Amino acid sequence: MSFRAAVLSIGDELTLGQISERNAGWIAQEFLRRGILVMEHRTVSDDRVAISSAISQLATEVAIIVITGGLGPTDDDLTREALADALGGVALVEDADARESLRKRFEARGRQMPSMNAKQALCPVGAKCIANSNGTAPGLSARIGQAIVFCLPGPPNEMQPMVRDAILPVVDSMVALAGGVSASVCAIHSCGLPESVAAERIRPMMDRSANPLAGTTASGAIVTARIRAFGSTARDASLERAAQEVEKAWAPYVFGRDETTLAQALGEILLRTKDQVAVAESCTGGGIGSFLTSAAGSSSWFGGGWITYSNEMKSRLLGVPPELFELHGAVSESVACAMAIGAAQRANVRFAVSVTGIAGPSGGTESKPVGTVWIAVADRSEKKPSQSVNARCFLFTGDRATIRDRTVRVAVQLVRLAALGKSDVPVLWEVPKNPERTK
Repeated sequence: MSFRAAVLSIGDELTLGQISERNAGWIAQEFLRRGILVMEHRTVSDDRVAISSAISQLATEVAIIVITGGLGPTDDDLTREALADALGGVALVEDADARESLRKRFEARGRQMPSMNAKQALCPVGAKCIANSNGTAPGLSARIGQAIVFCLPGPPNEMQPMVRDAILPVVDSMVALAGGVSASVCAIHSCGLPESVAAERIRPMMDRSANPLAGTTASGAIVTARIRAFGSTARDASLERAAQEVEKAWAPYVFGRDETTLAQALGEILLRTKDQVAVAESCTGGGIGSFLTSAAGSSSWFGGGWITYSNEMKSRLLGVPPELFELHGAVSESVACAMAIGAAQRANVRFAVSVTGIAGPSGGTESKPVGTVWIAVADRSEKKPSQSVNARCFLFTGDRATIRDRTVRVAVQLVRLAALGKSDVPVLWEVPKNPERTK
């Protein structure tokens, strides 16, 4: 048996774009971990008829509906009334336990419960209240046809514990009764491989009739293959075989699965080889160091770094010869190499990565347009010359924030490739070395 779910988010502030809807994604991920696919995220304004219509329609299409928002005490909180309408126009009656819980919550704060909050203890006939330990709005559960409907408050600090405590046990029971998961998923992450090239390499797996089915998404410099297996295929080794197939097709750009970050992937390699990395940053302003130290335990393999925006700082702190700025400019292969070598030597680590570039929006020239970034990786391995360094020029697209973000991730991937002995692998946005670009 295959279960499908939908998330219905309620609120004018969502449909008007005044705040971003984030509950649906979190709920979908929790369901996926248990083998249930959320097939639709729908957002509806604070309109009783629209909410009721959405509930009724979704109840014919999915087995589980999770509704968030619209359970507050004000007149524009209409989810409980809309649920009553979807249940056939049943009445709202006060739930004594919910009313007492509300009273105690206000009493614990030394306040008397406002009369308008009594509305939150109302429950449609045939539905049940769900306890809320973190707020005043109880949730609701009901069955419409073959669908189970859950109504939860919108604030994540209230909604998420209620999902874990009241909804996920029901989901787990449904999966168990069905004999196992109806869907399983896996994400394979890569960096530096163009999405079109990545998709072409796994094209047969992206056919909509395939099971497992793969799809690609790109975010910044990261391309991810999201693989889904359905039905009996979700319960055998098919998903793992598909994951391995993607990893083989995308090697060596693949750095991990699911929750693994690029920083964690690099850290695992450096821990294994007992090496460390340092950074010398110009256009990223500490972004690489921040990215690397986001990984727990990074102090074991991240030595430290320098943020050197001025030429004087590059020379004084990293030992970059001043004449290089006159000959080639700060954004050049020579300066990037000198920065990386200086950082590796001064930090006394095997690897160091340096970046120097033009993030914009101003500062670009015809020979060095905005987005031009040189990235160099120094490797002081005993198997290499004492000052082995590899520099590459990139032309990143996007605004200032995007250029800096892409620079950070590509720089970390270049260190990872160097640590794997694959420094010659081409990377997205890389441009051929051109002597004219350093003039």
